[in-house]
Amino acid sequence: MLGTDMMIVFLLLISTLVSSSSSIKDPIPFGNDRLNDFFFVKNGTIFHQFNHGAYGGTAKIVVESQYKYVEQMESSIREWMNGATGYRKCIISAKQRLAEMMNIKNTSDTVLVDNASEGINAIIRNLDPPLGSSDYILDLSTAYGPFKGLYQWLGSRYGVKTLEVPIQWPVTGPESFIQPITAALEANASSINIRVAIFSHVSAYPAVILPVKQLVELFHRYNIPVIVDGAHALGNIEINIEDMSNVDYYFTNTHKWLYSSKSSAILYVRHDHQHLYVPAPAIVDSAMTDDFESRFIWTGTRDRTPYCAILSALDYRQSLGGEKRIMNYNQDLAQYGGQYLSRLWETKILSPENMQSGMTNVQVPTTNFTICQMLVNELYNTYDTMVSGASNIAPELGDIPCYLRLSAQIYQEKNDWHVLGALVMKLLNQFNNNVPKEYISKL
Repeated sequence: MLGTDMMIVFLLLISTLVSSSSSIKDPIPFGNDRLNDFFFVKNGTIFHQFNHGAYGGTAKIVVESQYKYVEQMESSIREWMNGATGYRKCIISAKQRLAEMMNIKNTSDTVLVDNASEGINAIIRNLDPPLGSSDYILDLSTAYGPFKGLYQWLGSRYGVKTLEVPIQWPVTGPESFIQPITAALEANASSINIRVAIFSHVSAYPAVILPVKQLVELFHRYNIPVIVDGAHALGNIEINIEDMSNVDYYFTNTHKWLYSSKSSAILYVRHDHQHLYVPAPAIVDSAMTDDFESRFIWTGTRDRTPYCAILSALDYRQSLGGEKRIMNYNQDLAQYGGQYLSRLWETKILSPENMQSGMTNVQVPTTNFTICQMLVNELYNTYDTMVSGASNIAPELGDIPCYLRLSAQIYQEKNDWHVLGALVMKLLNQFNNNVPKEYISKL
Protein backbone atom coordinates (compact mmCIF):
# COMPACT_ATOMS: atom_id res chain seq x y z
CA MET A 1 0.00 0.00 0.00
CA LEU A 2 1.06 3.59 -0.63
CA GLY A 3 2.17 5.65 2.36
CA THR A 4 0.29 8.83 3.28
CA ASP A 5 2.83 11.13 1.64
CA MET A 6 2.93 9.03 -1.50
CA MET A 7 -0.87 8.95 -1.60
CA ILE A 8 -1.05 12.77 -1.40
CA VAL A 9 1.49 13.10 -4.25
CA PHE A 10 -0.47 10.56 -6.30
CA LEU A 11 -3.77 12.40 -5.78
CA LEU A 12 -2.18 15.75 -6.65
CA LEU A 13 -0.77 14.22 -9.82
CA ILE A 14 -4.19 12.84 -10.81
CA SER A 15 -5.80 16.21 -10.05
CA THR A 16 -3.25 17.99 -12.23
CA LEU A 17 -3.79 15.58 -15.10
CA VAL A 18 -7.57 15.90 -14.88
CA SER A 19 -7.32 19.69 -14.75
CA SER A 20 -4.96 19.72 -17.72
CA SER A 21 -7.22 17.37 -19.67
CA SER A 22 -10.25 19.52 -18.83
CA SER A 23 -8.55 22.68 -20.08
CA ILE A 24 -7.80 20.98 -23.39
CA LYS A 25 -11.38 19.82 -23.80
CA ASP A 26 -12.91 23.17 -22.85
CA PRO A 27 -12.19 25.64 -25.68
CA ILE A 28 -12.55 29.39 -25.37
CA PRO A 29 -16.31 30.11 -25.32
CA PHE A 30 -17.93 31.97 -28.20
CA GLY A 31 -20.73 34.50 -27.75
CA ASN A 32 -20.75 37.86 -25.97
CA ASP A 33 -17.64 36.85 -23.98
CA ARG A 34 -15.68 37.53 -27.16
CA LEU A 35 -16.86 41.13 -27.58
CA ASN A 36 -13.93 42.42 -25.57
CA ASP A 37 -11.54 40.67 -27.96
CA PHE A 38 -12.59 43.35 -30.46
CA PHE A 39 -13.41 47.05 -30.22
CA PHE A 40 -17.18 46.74 -29.89
CA VAL A 41 -17.44 47.84 -26.25
CA LYS A 42 -16.74 51.50 -25.47
CA ASN A 43 -17.48 53.17 -22.14
CA GLY A 44 -19.82 50.33 -21.27
CA THR A 45 -21.82 50.70 -24.51
CA ILE A 46 -21.91 47.75 -26.89
CA PHE A 47 -21.81 48.32 -30.63
CA HIS A 48 -23.93 45.56 -32.17
CA GLN A 49 -22.19 44.51 -35.37
CA PHE A 50 -24.33 42.54 -37.84
CA ASN A 51 -22.33 43.72 -40.84
CA HIS A 52 -18.94 42.16 -40.23
CA GLY A 53 -18.88 41.20 -43.90
CA ALA A 54 -18.58 44.83 -45.01
CA TYR A 55 -15.35 45.98 -43.37
CA GLY A 56 -14.43 43.10 -41.11
CA GLY A 57 -13.37 43.52 -37.51
CA THR A 58 -9.78 43.44 -36.32
CA ALA A 59 -9.06 41.70 -33.03
CA LYS A 60 -7.34 43.81 -30.37
CA ILE A 61 -4.45 41.37 -30.11
CA VAL A 62 -3.85 41.80 -33.84
CA VAL A 63 -3.81 45.60 -33.57
CA GLU A 64 -1.36 45.33 -30.67
CA SER A 65 0.94 43.12 -32.70
CA GLN A 66 0.72 45.48 -35.66
CA TYR A 67 1.79 48.40 -33.49
CA LYS A 68 4.87 46.43 -32.42
CA TYR A 69 5.71 46.10 -36.10
CA VAL A 70 5.20 49.86 -36.48
CA GLU A 71 7.71 50.41 -33.68
CA GLN A 72 10.14 48.07 -35.40
CA MET A 73 9.65 49.93 -38.68
CA GLU A 74 10.12 53.40 -37.21
CA SER A 75 13.06 52.49 -34.96
CA SER A 76 15.00 50.70 -37.67
CA ILE A 77 13.63 51.94 -40.96
CA ARG A 78 16.54 50.90 -43.18
CA GLU A 79 16.51 47.33 -41.95
CA TRP A 80 12.70 47.26 -42.15
CA MET A 81 12.59 48.43 -45.75
CA ASN A 82 15.59 46.54 -47.08
CA GLY A 83 16.81 43.95 -44.59
CA ALA A 84 16.13 40.26 -44.09
CA THR A 85 14.19 40.86 -40.86
CA GLY A 86 11.95 43.61 -42.24
CA TYR A 87 8.55 43.46 -43.88
CA ARG A 88 9.74 41.01 -46.54
CA LYS A 89 10.08 38.35 -43.85
CA CYS A 90 6.45 39.00 -42.83
CA ILE A 91 5.26 38.69 -46.41
CA ILE A 92 7.05 35.37 -46.92
CA SER A 93 5.69 33.93 -43.65
CA ALA A 94 2.15 35.20 -44.18
CA LYS A 95 1.99 33.87 -47.73
CA GLN A 96 3.22 30.46 -46.65
CA ARG A 97 0.56 30.12 -43.98
CA LEU A 98 -2.23 31.48 -46.19
CA ALA A 99 -1.22 29.26 -49.10
CA GLU A 100 -1.40 26.22 -46.83
CA MET A 101 -4.78 27.34 -45.53
CA MET A 102 -6.13 27.82 -49.08
CA ASN A 103 -4.49 24.65 -50.46
CA ILE A 104 -2.32 26.53 -52.92
CA LYS A 105 0.48 24.24 -54.06
CA ASN A 106 3.10 26.90 -54.88
CA THR A 107 3.41 29.94 -52.61
CA SER A 108 5.28 31.67 -55.45
CA ASP A 109 1.94 31.92 -57.29
CA THR A 110 0.68 34.40 -54.68
CA VAL A 111 1.32 38.02 -53.74
CA LEU A 112 -0.08 40.22 -50.99
CA VAL A 113 -2.12 43.29 -51.98
CA ASP A 114 -4.14 45.83 -50.03
CA ASN A 115 -7.65 44.59 -50.83
CA ALA A 116 -9.87 42.80 -53.34
CA SER A 117 -10.23 45.93 -55.47
CA GLU A 118 -6.46 46.14 -55.88
CA GLY A 119 -6.44 42.45 -56.73
CA ILE A 120 -8.91 42.75 -59.60
CA ASN A 121 -7.22 45.89 -60.92
CA ALA A 122 -3.84 44.14 -60.95
CA ILE A 123 -5.35 41.43 -63.14
CA ILE A 124 -7.91 42.99 -65.43
CA ARG A 125 -5.96 46.13 -66.33
CA ASN A 126 -2.93 44.01 -67.15
CA LEU A 127 -4.26 41.18 -69.28
CA ASP A 128 -1.97 40.11 -72.10
CA PRO A 129 -2.80 41.35 -74.68
CA PRO A 130 -4.55 44.35 -73.09
CA LEU A 131 -8.33 44.65 -73.22
CA GLY A 132 -9.66 46.65 -76.16
CA SER A 133 -12.82 47.81 -77.86
CA SER A 134 -13.57 44.40 -79.37
CA ASP A 135 -13.43 42.65 -75.99
CA TYR A 136 -16.13 41.74 -73.46
CA ILE A 137 -15.99 41.12 -69.73
CA LEU A 138 -18.61 38.69 -68.47
CA ASP A 139 -19.94 39.22 -64.96
CA LEU A 140 -23.17 38.68 -63.06
CA SER A 141 -25.85 41.03 -61.81
CA THR A 142 -24.56 40.13 -58.32
CA ALA A 143 -21.15 41.73 -59.02
CA TYR A 144 -19.69 43.97 -56.33
CA GLY A 145 -20.67 47.58 -57.08
CA PRO A 146 -17.13 49.06 -57.34
CA PHE A 147 -16.18 46.27 -59.75
CA LYS A 148 -19.00 47.40 -62.01
CA GLY A 149 -17.52 50.88 -61.72
CA LEU A 150 -14.20 49.48 -62.91
CA TYR A 151 -15.88 47.91 -65.95
CA GLN A 152 -17.49 51.25 -66.75
CA TRP A 153 -14.10 52.96 -66.50
CA LEU A 154 -12.59 50.37 -68.86
CA GLY A 155 -15.49 51.01 -71.22
CA SER A 156 -15.00 54.77 -71.16
CA ARG A 157 -11.22 54.57 -71.44
CA TYR A 158 -10.72 51.65 -73.84
CA GLY A 159 -14.13 50.78 -75.22
CA VAL A 160 -14.31 47.48 -73.34
CA LYS A 161 -17.85 46.09 -73.14
CA THR A 162 -19.58 44.14 -70.39
CA LEU A 163 -21.95 41.20 -70.69
CA GLU A 164 -23.94 41.01 -67.47
CA VAL A 165 -25.81 37.79 -66.71
CA PRO A 166 -28.99 38.41 -64.67
CA ILE A 167 -29.54 36.24 -61.57
CA GLN A 168 -33.05 35.73 -60.23
CA TRP A 169 -33.91 35.85 -56.51
CA PRO A 170 -34.49 34.00 -54.29
CA VAL A 171 -31.97 31.47 -55.58
CA THR A 172 -32.87 27.80 -55.15
CA GLY A 173 -29.49 26.10 -55.64
CA PRO A 174 -26.39 25.99 -57.87
CA GLU A 175 -28.67 25.80 -60.91
CA SER A 176 -29.76 29.39 -60.24
CA PHE A 177 -26.29 30.41 -61.44
CA ILE A 178 -25.32 27.59 -63.79
CA GLN A 179 -28.44 27.75 -65.97
CA PRO A 180 -28.46 31.50 -66.79
CA ILE A 181 -24.70 31.53 -67.35
CA THR A 182 -24.94 28.50 -69.63
CA ALA A 183 -27.71 30.22 -71.59
CA ALA A 184 -25.66 33.42 -71.88
CA LEU A 185 -22.65 31.53 -73.18
CA GLU A 186 -24.69 29.52 -75.68
CA ALA A 187 -26.25 32.74 -76.98
CA ASN A 188 -23.12 34.92 -77.10
CA ALA A 189 -19.82 33.05 -76.94
CA SER A 190 -19.65 32.37 -80.69
CA SER A 191 -20.51 35.93 -81.72
CA ILE A 192 -18.59 38.14 -79.26
CA ASN A 193 -15.07 37.96 -77.82
CA ILE A 194 -15.46 37.23 -74.10
CA ARG A 195 -11.92 37.78 -72.86
CA VAL A 196 -12.51 37.02 -69.18
CA ALA A 197 -15.29 35.97 -66.82
CA ILE A 198 -15.59 37.25 -63.25
CA PHE A 199 -17.81 36.00 -60.46
CA SER A 200 -17.75 35.84 -56.67
CA HIS A 201 -17.02 32.87 -54.44
CA VAL A 202 -19.40 34.45 -51.94
CA SER A 203 -21.44 37.19 -53.56
CA ALA A 204 -21.76 40.53 -51.81
CA TYR A 205 -25.46 41.45 -52.22
CA PRO A 206 -27.24 39.19 -51.56
CA ALA A 207 -24.57 36.97 -49.99
CA VAL A 208 -24.55 33.34 -51.20
CA ILE A 209 -21.90 30.73 -51.98
CA LEU A 210 -21.57 30.19 -55.72
CA PRO A 211 -20.75 26.79 -57.32
CA VAL A 212 -17.19 27.83 -58.17
CA LYS A 213 -15.85 24.50 -59.44
CA GLN A 214 -18.75 23.93 -61.84
CA LEU A 215 -18.65 27.49 -63.12
CA VAL A 216 -14.90 27.42 -63.77
CA GLU A 217 -15.35 24.17 -65.71
CA LEU A 218 -18.19 25.75 -67.70
CA PHE A 219 -16.17 28.82 -68.71
CA HIS A 220 -13.09 26.76 -69.50
CA ARG A 221 -15.14 24.70 -71.97
CA TYR A 222 -15.44 27.97 -73.90
CA ASN A 223 -11.72 28.77 -73.36
CA ILE A 224 -12.60 31.76 -71.20
CA PRO A 225 -10.21 32.50 -68.30
CA VAL A 226 -11.84 33.04 -64.90
CA ILE A 227 -11.27 35.54 -62.11
CA VAL A 228 -12.89 34.48 -58.83
CA ASP A 229 -13.64 37.26 -56.36
CA GLY A 230 -13.14 35.66 -52.95
CA ALA A 231 -13.41 38.90 -50.98
CA HIS A 232 -15.90 37.37 -48.52
CA ALA A 233 -14.41 33.88 -48.47
CA LEU A 234 -11.23 33.64 -46.38
CA GLY A 235 -12.14 32.89 -42.76
CA ASN A 236 -15.79 32.53 -43.74
CA ILE A 237 -15.81 29.33 -45.81
CA GLU A 238 -13.23 26.77 -46.85
CA ILE A 239 -11.06 27.71 -49.83
CA ASN A 240 -9.41 24.94 -51.84
CA ILE A 241 -7.64 26.33 -54.89
CA GLU A 242 -6.51 22.87 -55.98
CA ASP A 243 -10.17 21.80 -56.20
CA MET A 244 -11.37 24.70 -58.37
CA SER A 245 -10.89 23.12 -61.80
CA ASN A 246 -7.60 24.90 -62.49
CA VAL A 247 -8.97 28.37 -61.76
CA ASP A 248 -6.99 31.16 -63.43
CA TYR A 249 -7.08 33.93 -60.84
CA TYR A 250 -8.34 34.19 -57.25
CA PHE A 251 -8.13 36.91 -54.62
CA THR A 252 -9.48 37.21 -51.09
CA ASN A 253 -9.28 39.69 -48.21
CA THR A 254 -7.72 38.90 -44.86
CA HIS A 255 -9.19 41.99 -43.20
CA LYS A 256 -12.83 40.86 -43.44
CA TRP A 257 -13.51 37.45 -41.92
CA LEU A 258 -9.98 36.56 -40.83
CA TYR A 259 -9.85 39.32 -38.13
CA SER A 260 -6.69 40.85 -39.58
CA SER A 261 -5.89 44.52 -40.14
CA LYS A 262 -7.29 46.69 -42.90
CA SER A 263 -5.32 46.78 -46.15
CA SER A 264 -4.42 43.13 -46.44
CA ALA A 265 -5.41 40.57 -49.06
CA ILE A 266 -3.87 37.75 -51.06
CA LEU A 267 -3.88 37.36 -54.85
CA TYR A 268 -3.33 34.01 -56.59
CA VAL A 269 -2.36 33.91 -60.27
CA ARG A 270 -1.98 30.57 -62.03
CA HIS A 271 1.60 30.13 -63.13
CA ASP A 272 0.94 30.19 -66.90
CA HIS A 273 -0.69 33.64 -66.54
CA GLN A 274 2.44 35.13 -64.98
CA HIS A 275 4.06 36.94 -67.90
CA LEU A 276 7.15 39.10 -68.16
CA TYR A 277 5.45 42.39 -67.32
CA VAL A 278 2.03 41.36 -66.03
CA PRO A 279 0.12 41.05 -63.78
CA ALA A 280 1.55 44.22 -62.30
CA PRO A 281 0.95 46.19 -59.11
CA ALA A 282 -0.82 49.53 -59.21
CA ILE A 283 2.50 51.31 -58.71
CA VAL A 284 5.20 50.61 -61.30
CA ASP A 285 8.62 52.17 -60.78
CA SER A 286 10.94 49.90 -62.74
CA ALA A 287 11.21 48.05 -66.04
CA MET A 288 9.11 45.31 -64.38
CA THR A 289 11.32 42.48 -65.57
CA ASP A 290 11.22 40.88 -62.13
CA ASP A 291 9.27 37.68 -61.58
CA PHE A 292 5.65 37.84 -60.49
CA GLU A 293 6.39 37.68 -56.75
CA SER A 294 9.23 40.19 -56.77
CA ARG A 295 7.46 42.93 -58.69
CA PHE A 296 4.86 43.20 -55.91
CA ILE A 297 7.41 43.31 -53.06
CA TRP A 298 8.44 46.96 -53.46
CA THR A 299 5.88 49.55 -54.55
CA GLY A 300 7.26 52.58 -52.75
CA THR A 301 7.41 53.55 -49.10
CA ARG A 302 4.17 52.05 -47.82
CA ASP A 303 3.07 50.75 -44.45
CA ARG A 304 3.15 46.99 -44.78
CA THR A 305 2.57 46.24 -41.10
CA PRO A 306 -0.96 44.99 -41.97
CA TYR A 307 0.74 42.14 -43.87
CA CYS A 308 2.70 41.24 -40.74
CA ALA A 309 -0.47 41.35 -38.66
CA ILE A 310 -1.90 38.50 -40.74
CA LEU A 311 0.35 36.18 -38.74
CA SER A 312 -1.16 37.37 -35.45
CA ALA A 313 -4.69 36.98 -36.83
CA LEU A 314 -3.95 33.38 -37.75
CA ASP A 315 -2.47 32.74 -34.30
CA TYR A 316 -5.54 34.27 -32.65
CA ARG A 317 -7.83 32.01 -34.67
CA GLN A 318 -5.79 28.99 -33.65
CA SER A 319 -6.21 29.98 -29.99
CA LEU A 320 -9.98 29.95 -30.55
CA GLY A 321 -9.89 26.36 -31.74
CA GLY A 322 -9.06 26.80 -35.41
CA GLU A 323 -10.82 27.44 -38.67
CA LYS A 324 -13.47 24.71 -38.60
CA ARG A 325 -14.70 25.65 -35.14
CA ILE A 326 -14.99 29.35 -36.05
CA MET A 327 -16.65 28.74 -39.41
CA ASN A 328 -19.09 26.17 -38.03
CA TYR A 329 -20.17 28.50 -35.24
CA ASN A 330 -20.72 31.44 -37.58
CA GLN A 331 -22.55 29.39 -40.20
CA ASP A 332 -24.80 27.68 -37.64
CA LEU A 333 -25.62 31.02 -36.03
CA ALA A 334 -26.34 32.65 -39.42
CA GLN A 335 -28.72 29.82 -40.29
CA TYR A 336 -30.44 30.05 -36.93
CA GLY A 337 -30.72 33.83 -37.18
CA GLY A 338 -32.09 33.74 -40.71
CA GLN A 339 -34.70 31.15 -39.80
CA TYR A 340 -35.69 33.01 -36.65
CA LEU A 341 -36.05 36.40 -38.34
CA SER A 342 -37.89 35.08 -41.39
CA ARG A 343 -40.44 33.40 -39.09
CA LEU A 344 -40.76 36.45 -36.87
CA TRP A 345 -41.18 38.82 -39.81
CA GLU A 346 -43.18 36.27 -41.82
CA THR A 347 -40.92 36.81 -44.84
CA LYS A 348 -38.33 34.66 -46.60
CA ILE A 349 -34.62 33.90 -46.73
CA LEU A 350 -33.16 34.54 -50.17
CA SER A 351 -31.16 31.31 -50.52
CA PRO A 352 -31.15 27.69 -49.35
CA GLU A 353 -29.06 26.82 -46.32
CA ASN A 354 -26.45 24.91 -48.34
CA MET A 355 -25.56 28.17 -50.12
CA GLN A 356 -25.19 30.22 -46.93
CA SER A 357 -21.91 31.11 -45.27
CA GLY A 358 -21.61 33.16 -42.09
CA MET A 359 -24.06 35.55 -43.74
CA THR A 360 -27.78 35.30 -44.35
CA ASN A 361 -30.19 37.47 -46.34
CA VAL A 362 -33.64 38.03 -44.90
CA GLN A 363 -36.49 39.96 -46.50
CA VAL A 364 -37.83 42.80 -44.32
CA PRO A 365 -41.62 43.23 -44.13
CA THR A 366 -41.91 46.54 -45.96
CA THR A 367 -42.59 47.44 -49.58
CA ASN A 368 -41.25 50.97 -49.14
CA PHE A 369 -37.54 51.39 -49.90
CA THR A 370 -37.45 54.76 -48.15
CA ILE A 371 -38.66 53.03 -44.99
CA CYS A 372 -35.93 50.46 -45.56
CA GLN A 373 -33.30 53.21 -45.61
CA MET A 374 -34.77 54.84 -42.52
CA LEU A 375 -34.67 51.52 -40.71
CA VAL A 376 -30.97 50.96 -41.42
CA ASN A 377 -30.06 54.52 -40.42
CA GLU A 378 -32.10 54.45 -37.22
CA LEU A 379 -30.57 51.15 -36.14
CA TYR A 380 -27.13 52.67 -36.51
CA ASN A 381 -27.70 56.19 -35.22
CA THR A 382 -29.98 55.45 -32.27
CA TYR A 383 -29.39 51.83 -31.32
CA ASP A 384 -25.66 51.32 -32.05
CA THR A 385 -26.58 48.48 -34.38
CA MET A 386 -24.97 48.11 -37.79
CA VAL A 387 -26.64 46.05 -40.48
CA SER A 388 -25.90 46.09 -44.20
CA GLY A 389 -26.93 49.16 -46.14
CA ALA A 390 -30.54 49.34 -47.30
CA SER A 391 -30.80 46.80 -50.12
CA ASN A 392 -33.45 45.79 -52.61
CA ILE A 393 -33.77 43.58 -55.68
CA ALA A 394 -35.15 45.03 -58.88
CA PRO A 395 -38.57 43.84 -60.13
CA GLU A 396 -37.05 42.04 -63.12
CA LEU A 397 -34.70 40.06 -60.82
CA GLY A 398 -37.17 39.07 -58.11
CA ASP A 399 -38.85 42.26 -56.84
CA ILE A 400 -37.76 42.29 -53.19
CA PRO A 401 -38.21 45.87 -51.92
CA CYS A 402 -36.06 45.48 -48.79
CA TYR A 403 -33.76 42.86 -47.33
CA LEU A 404 -30.92 42.78 -44.83
CA ARG A 405 -27.65 40.95 -45.36
CA LEU A 406 -26.66 39.94 -41.84
CA SER A 407 -23.33 38.56 -40.64
CA ALA A 408 -22.96 36.11 -37.76
CA GLN A 409 -19.80 36.18 -35.69
CA ILE A 410 -18.11 34.58 -32.69
CA TYR A 411 -18.97 37.60 -30.48
CA GLN A 412 -22.71 37.08 -31.03
CA GLU A 413 -25.21 34.65 -29.60
CA LYS A 414 -28.81 33.75 -30.41
CA ASN A 415 -30.32 36.41 -28.17
CA ASP A 416 -28.61 39.15 -30.19
CA TRP A 417 -30.67 38.07 -33.18
CA HIS A 418 -33.84 38.03 -31.05
CA VAL A 419 -33.19 41.61 -29.98
CA LEU A 420 -32.53 42.69 -33.57
CA GLY A 421 -35.75 41.05 -34.76
CA ALA A 422 -37.91 42.82 -32.18
CA LEU A 423 -36.13 46.13 -32.76
CA VAL A 424 -36.80 46.01 -36.51
CA MET A 425 -40.52 45.39 -35.92
CA LYS A 426 -40.65 48.20 -33.39
CA LEU A 427 -39.06 50.63 -35.84
CA LEU A 428 -41.29 49.57 -38.72
CA ASN A 429 -44.30 50.26 -36.52
CA GLN A 430 -42.79 53.57 -35.47
CA PHE A 431 -42.36 54.56 -39.11
CA ASN A 432 -46.07 53.92 -39.58
CA ASN A 433 -45.46 51.34 -42.26
CA ASN A 434 -48.71 49.46 -41.83
CA VAL A 435 -47.08 46.60 -39.98
CA PRO A 436 -49.77 43.93 -39.37
CA LYS A 437 -51.32 43.99 -35.90
CA GLU A 438 -50.03 40.50 -35.11
CA TYR A 439 -46.45 41.87 -35.40
CA ILE A 440 -47.18 44.70 -32.97
CA SER A 441 -48.41 42.21 -30.37
CA LYS A 442 -45.00 40.54 -30.43
CA LEU A 443 -43.11 43.71 -29.42
